[in-house]
Amino acid sequence: MTKPDPTTETYDQFAAQIAERFWQTDLTHIWKEFCALLPAGSRILDVGCGAGRDMAQFRSRGFFVAGMDLSIGMLREAASRAPGAYIAGDMTALPFSRPSFDAAWVNASLLHLPRKAAPGVLTGIHSLLKSSGVLYLSLKEGEGEIWEQREGQRFFTFYQAEEVIRILEQAGFSLLKTWTEPAKSFNWLNSFSRK
Repeated sequence: MTKPDPTTETYDQFAAQIAERFWQTDLTHIWKEFCALLPAGSRILDVGCGAGRDMAQFRSRGFFVAGMDLSIGMLREAASRAPGAYIAGDMTALPFSRPSFDAAWVNASLLHLPRKAAPGVLTGIHSLLKSSGVLYLSLKEGEGEIWEQREGQRFFTFYQAEEVIRILEQAGFSLLKTWTEPAKSFNWLNSFSRK
């Protein structure tokens, strides 16, 4: 029997509290820029969709969005807050036919995996995207890997911009833009790439 993942257990146990906090975050400037890169009616995969906040934004702009998350608790929150197409799934074994999507939105989710898993996940996402598909990726800027105690335990990997560019290129993506945005105790490292 596989040992439960503490990060997923934390999201399951504290789903309502975490969802409430995430829904208070406004990413309008990033949502707009991402959507401007896509043709009307594009199919978006939200990898690690959490409580569905970003999916709701994309659906309101006329896109088809599928949300995938490993946490059943977060998927329940998502379904109650923003009804849509949700799938329980692991980003290390994406459960979709290839290529199926015009874009992938990977917001604050890849950072929960060990660094060594990132190249394989990005290669898998690349294979799901149609020609010229767009990827948005956000990670925490910094060094190392840590367990953080907030509500429960969650695992985080921190990245530098140069490393992100390298693993994106190794996965077959062409970088369009990278930038940082400040948070309370760290910076968010953001990027847009194209297949």
